[in-house]
Amino acid sequence: MKKFNLLLSAVVLFLAGNSFVDAQNSKNPWAISVGAHAVDYNSVTGPFNQYFKTDNWDIVPPLSKLSVIRNLNRSFDVDLTASVGEIDNKRLNIKDELFINAGLGLRYKFANGYLLNEDSWFDPYIRGGASYHRYDYTNLTNPLTAYDNNGNAYQFQKEEDLEKNHLALNLGVGINFWLTKNFGLNVASDYNWLPTYGGKDYFNFFQHTVGVTFRFGRPDRDKDGIPDDVDACPDVPGLAEFNGCPDTDGDGIPDPDDACPTVPGLAEFQGCPDTDGDGIPDNLDECPEVAGPVENNGCPWPDRDGDGIPDKDDACPDVPGLPQFQGCPDTDGDGIPDPDDACPTVPGPKENNGCPWTEVEVSKRLSNILFEYNSDKIVPASYEDVRVAAQILNSDDLKTNSYYIDGHTDQRGSAAYNKKLSLKRAQAVVNILAERGGVDKARLTARGLGKSNLLCTENTEECYQRNRRVEVLPKNAAITETKVVKPTSRKK
Repeated sequence: MKKFNLLLSAVVLFLAGNSFVDAQNSKNPWAISVGAHAVDYNSVTGPFNQYFKTDNWDIVPPLSKLSVIRNLNRSFDVDLTASVGEIDNKRLNIKDELFINAGLGLRYKFANGYLLNEDSWFDPYIRGGASYHRYDYTNLTNPLTAYDNNGNAYQFQKEEDLEKNHLALNLGVGINFWLTKNFGLNVASDYNWLPTYGGKDYFNFFQHTVGVTFRFGRPDRDKDGIPDDVDACPDVPGLAEFNGCPDTDGDGIPDPDDACPTVPGLAEFQGCPDTDGDGIPDNLDECPEVAGPVENNGCPWPDRDGDGIPDKDDACPDVPGLPQFQGCPDTDGDGIPDPDDACPTVPGPKENNGCPWTEVEVSKRLSNILFEYNSDKIVPASYEDVRVAAQILNSDDLKTNSYYIDGHTDQRGSAAYNKKLSLKRAQAVVNILAERGGVDKARLTARGLGKSNLLCTENTEECYQRNRRVEVLPKNAAITETKVVKPTSRKK
């Protein structure tokens, strides 16, 4: 028996040592109680008769009783209890008989959050259960008087009525005094009733226990009250709502899911802030305090000329300009940006590349007019040149001026004939400008100069073409020998 107690002590100490490693505060589903027990066969002779008379107790050495307890809920535990020893029954004169009592019990705890705080150091409970009880009564030398269900007395006989294996029903109370969160003292007392012998109190007994209890449960390495097997961050103390993970910055996003765990941020940016509100989180924003587009990594586009148009969209990044011209200026306000304006400081029409119209442009168009052979009748192919020439003469730059429309011929033929033909052609141009182009006829005066103002004298087709022409001159301008425009060929 001493060897058995020694083995039991070693097992209990091993489990107790591990319980300190795995002990928990808020979740301790398991506990082990170990201690000494005493058996009292005398107190049952009456209601708690001689209950506190320890002379009647047969005390078994320490570590003779072991209980393994499993929590069911805040109010109930279930236990598996076993005790062993060599017990004397002084009432029946039994000496050093092997005593085994092992079974299951259900405990109701008063420290359940309703009556006492769940973490209370004072932890009383009541217990009920059933057990296998081994105690050999067959060695009794004297028969015992018992009573049947009708109250008739009879005697137990050793061979027929007494046994050594029994069913016992248990009812008792106990108290745990928790000295630390997982270690405490246990005191308990259970009444054991053997139904095999009816109400005969010779075989019923009290069993009193004093021992220690170790609470333990699932490992919790970070001591945050959340067991490692359900703790998503078992090595870092955390919060229950985040499965044991911390939320260092308090933004409601647990650190493992937070790209910026030390700075409060937004869920849409994985916990990172967006200080400048440009929709780019600070950790990806090269300019976190100044709003900018994604294409420029959160920084505003540069605008060297300060015209509000970023350089990337500014066709003139070094000169302030207008949005409608891609950041380029329109200095003369003619609707043509300066890079496309041949005369950027003087307003002019788009048709003349932004330059104001002059008589030179009119002469260019009139020089392209074709006449039927040896006639003053203008061919339809020249109507477009007439339209443009009229538009120019009616432009703001020229509409207040009066002009000579001069007709010229080449050097062939008589002077009188050439002068007459050139006048008729000049008058035909005046008429068509007025009729088709809406030019005020009063502004135009036709003149026939024949071959009196030749540009060249060579008898070549090229020279003939140069001399056959129609020109426009302001009325205050003198006729000059040198002309800017090279005319196209004309039929005489």
